[in-house]
Amino acid sequence: MKYGKIPGPKEWEGYKEDLDVQYAHKLFFGKSVPEVIKHFTVSGRCIERADELLFMPRKAFQYYVFAFAEYLRSEESTGEPDAASPFINLLLKREKKDPGSVMEIYDDLFPAIDLVASNQERFQANPEIYGNFREKGDALAEMFKKFRKERRRR
Repeated sequence: MKYGKIPGPKEWEGYKEDLDVQYAHKLFFGKSVPEVIKHFTVSGRCIERADELLFMPRKAFQYYVFAFAEYLRSEESTGEPDAASPFINLLLKREKKDPGSVMEIYDDLFPAIDLVASNQERFQANPEIYGNFREKGDALAEMFKKFRKERRRR
């Protein structure tokens, strides 16, 4: 998976406006995706990382969300509903909050989205507690169809 260039000061512009994002900057700034995956691997940490990613400047988000995706694609995330659920919910919330921020990278994120949406049982995520991952994945796919349609009109 290609991640692009590590975000620099310009891509992190505005990070000081949110305490969670300030903390993420401390953890992630100047580091590659493989270097920051470890910040997703401790049980329960994905909930914190999702909050930080939600409010990160767009370009930083579009880079570091791939660390989250890579973690979910690893065997280590098996049985971690508090990793899978925050990921798919993050993408839905982020796209509503900042239209285009997820859709611009949807194709590259799709393998992780599909893994989560198609394998709720792998993450031991009870649908009564975490909702239906397939429905959430389908909602993202619908957003992407609309996004692509809009782009073609321009």
